[in-house]
Amino acid sequence: MLIEEVMRKEVITIHPEKSVLDALQIIRANRIRHLPVTEANDLVGIVSDRDLRDVSPSVLSNEDTQLLQRTKIKQIMIEDVISVHPLDYLEDAAMLMYQHTIGCLPVIRQKRMIGIVTETDLLRALVELTGAIDPGSTLEIRVPERYGPLAEITNIVKDHKVSIASCFIRPDSSSKHRLITLRLRTIDPTDIISQIANAGYKMIRPFAKGEDKDE
Repeated sequence: MLIEEVMRKEVITIHPEKSVLDALQIIRANRIRHLPVTEANDLVGIVSDRDLRDVSPSVLSNEDTQLLQRTKIKQIMIEDVISVHPLDYLEDAAMLMYQHTIGCLPVIRQKRMIGIVTETDLLRALVELTGAIDPGSTLEIRVPERYGPLAEITNIVKDHKVSIASCFIRPDSSSKHRLITLRLRTIDPTDIISQIANAGYKMIRPFAKGEDKDE
């Protein structure tokens, strides 16, 4: 999935010459956590609700309000902004957020900001990718590190005339195996589970009837 498929195109921004008080009012009114700073649609920085809280007094007096009005966004904004291109992949954006412990990524094309991706957008995309939004069942199967298991398992599913909503494969950290996670468009995968187990594959969850989960 590409960034352009999940990014928000309507982005609320602020000018660097605006005040901290202006930014606080925008964030609270729109219930957002990140506010890109732009000049002529060029991204020049970003501020978060945390940045604004750090410079805001806990109790506002008239003097405090005046201070917030005098303090410009350009004085507190982060200028070295990590961003992505609309044709980057979703997993690349997720990795950047994870590595840098950030909650959003402006989307830049030819130096112009055309959108933004937030943690909420990534979670929404994950739900869509896994098919979790639709009724169904999830199977997790441990398979040996060789070619063939995925084809055999999907053929079993096909023989039962059940559609696969999603499929993910990842290493099994405890052994030289891989874990296949299937999201099936059925609420009763009992026969499929039994046949997969009979084919010699270890069902991690749910367990086949009579299978010892502590094996």
